[in-house]
Amino acid sequence: MTEIISKNKYVEFTYSITNDEGQIIEQVEMPVNYVHGVKMGLWPKLEDALENKKIDDQVNVTFEPGEVFGEVDKDLIFEDDIKNVPEEYRQLGKVVEFQNESGDVKPFTVTEITDSKIILDGNHPLCNLKINFNVTILNIRDATQTEISALNEVTED
Repeated sequence: MTEIISKNKYVEFTYSITNDEGQIIEQVEMPVNYVHGVKMGLWPKLEDALENKKIDDQVNVTFEPGEVFGEVDKDLIFEDDIKNVPEEYRQLGKVVEFQNESGDVKPFTVTEITDSKIILDGNHPLCNLKINFNVTILNIRDATQTEISALNEVTED
């Protein structure tokens, strides 16, 4: 019997994210897994598209700008004098982690450098972009009660 994706099925897949020009932004060859129908952070639009699919199916879902990774938050973009920034962070694309008073850590990416200024952006690199999420289904089986229970505990916190 061919397994199909439905509630409480354990699913493994690989994926790539491409832009509208077909350029690969991210590619994951190590299988990602989830339990279908258990609220665990898989985007609802993607989970809905996976419903009733089977092993080796390929699913492509397009997300509009801001739909997945949010809109640009201008409060997360900082400009500073370059002399205030340690030498090791003066590199385009460098990720710097900052911690707030609550202890939360947030990554910021160096997006611009001039002779006197540096700009750090804490927005997700894919925010405000239209992206295509391309999934290849590798495995489907009944989820164990332990897998289902563990995921329910995570989502209740």
